[in-house]
Amino acid sequence: MQKPSIKTPEQIRNITDSCSYLTEMLHYLREHTKAGMRLIDLENLSQEWLDKRDLKWAFKNYDWFPANLCLSVNDCVVHGIPDDTILVNGDLLKIDAGIIYKKGFSDAAISIVVWDDSLNPLWADLIKATKESLDLWIDAIEVWKEAYWLSKAIYNHVTNSWFSIIKTLCGHWVGNAVHEKPLFYNYPNASMKKIVFEPWMVIAIEPITAVVSDDVVYWDLNDWNLYTKRWDIWAQWEYTVLITENWPKVLAGITEDL
Repeated sequence: MQKPSIKTPEQIRNITDSCSYLTEMLHYLREHTKAGMRLIDLENLSQEWLDKRDLKWAFKNYDWFPANLCLSVNDCVVHGIPDDTILVNGDLLKIDAGIIYKKGFSDAAISIVVWDDSLNPLWADLIKATKESLDLWIDAIEVWKEAYWLSKAIYNHVTNSWFSIIKTLCGHWVGNAVHEKPLFYNYPNASMKKIVFEPWMVIAIEPITAVVSDDVVYWDLNDWNLYTKRWDIWAQWEYTVLITENWPKVLAGITEDL
């Protein structure tokens, strides 16, 4: 298994700045997401935001992906391509994005119920459990400890909340590219015992969950949009995290309590 790369001080500065921009942009998009908007409207908003800051998206043209944002609605799990789909109150929307700044890459995602959580309490609970699976355990990351325990802790929190982990989708290391190897599984996969957290690694941790499904299928013709196998609802929350000599630091993502 390939060992995660150790970042240099200059790389960490660029990654940190990229992450700061990304967090700001996610706040902006969350505040401007409203019923009646098309997914392509959010894509265009993101492009305008980026152009004003002379920044570049990390996703567009990555493996031929055609957009800046991954926008996935309801049973579309990940990699949703922005189109003319109109958001309605109560939709569950995932916004996944990355930015490049001076060769530093960031990656983070949020999930929201459009307009108000009370419209779909079960979906709001799914988002909450997904975010909690990160927040409860990231601060406990220890240098020189196997990644396996974190994968297991994320999985246990989600399943103990009566939801499911999508096992075929996972996190990854990040920083010098949008996706760096090895993969980071969100369940106790044996390969995680071969990975040890070391200072100056940067990882994108992204539990992807569903009400009952643990796998995905393709329903569209575009090879990108993935859907829950049992047609239920998904959620995702993602941080870019820097491992330091003393403690982990969340560089990108919305960390505030829901």
